[in-house]
Amino acid sequence: MAVRLVSESGNDYVPELEAVTVDELGTLFERPRKPSSFRVNEILDNKFRYLGPVHAGEVFYLFARLDPYEQAELIRRQSDQADLAGTTRNRGATGQRIGETSTRPRRTVPR
Repeated sequence: MAVRLVSESGNDYVPELEAVTVDELGTLFERPRKPSSFRVNEILDNKFRYLGPVHAGEVFYLFARLDPYEQAELIRRQSDQADLAGTTRNRGATGQRIGETSTRPRRTVPR
């Protein structure tokens, strides 16, 4: 798998790889899913990219650990999407936030 990753990317950087059996999935994930639900290149828990199964006597599931920059980018994108979804939900038909007045509030203390 490491050789394949290098030849496909043309980059000599190889991520940290994890090969685990079904019984060992709990060492990587708090709540492991069924391996049949994994999709190749799927990002799991913002930590691992699923590379696929390898049959060597028994089935091993291969994961590449994301580097810190990839993790930070994923987390930033997810928070941006959540912010975008939140701001569009809280706006009225005019685009103004609900509960936000269009004029400045009046002064309560006279000058």
